[in-house]
Amino acid sequence: MPGSFITDRQHEDYMKFRSHHRQSIAAAKTGFSPGTGSRIDLDPRPPSQKKRERGYGGGKPDPLAGLWEEEIVPLLDAEPKLRPITVLEEMQRRHPDQDLTSARRTLERRIRAWC
Repeated sequence: MPGSFITDRQHEDYMKFRSHHRQSIAAAKTGFSPGTGSRIDLDPRPPSQKKRERGYGGGKPDPLAGLWEEEIVPLLDAEPKLRPITVLEEMQRRHPDQDLTSARRTLERRIRAWC
């Protein structure tokens, strides 16, 4: 099924079938695509031993680190109707040394979740 992660059991079965069948047949018998079989052939470790890549962000540093709890939440507590762009402009005014241009969507998501 597209978008599903394979299990260690599927990996084990694939490796067993792969010793006697070609890649496409072993993958079909195990229940995933030949492309997944190709990835397993390149890196034969079971899924439980692999570190999964993070979806969005990929380890990108938090653009609001040090600002959210200390400054933004108190602003929202005092005035819950503040719009994210207004909060962003205020943070840019207070911290001209920080580049907060990439923080807009993060701020919008956090404020929506905070409400």
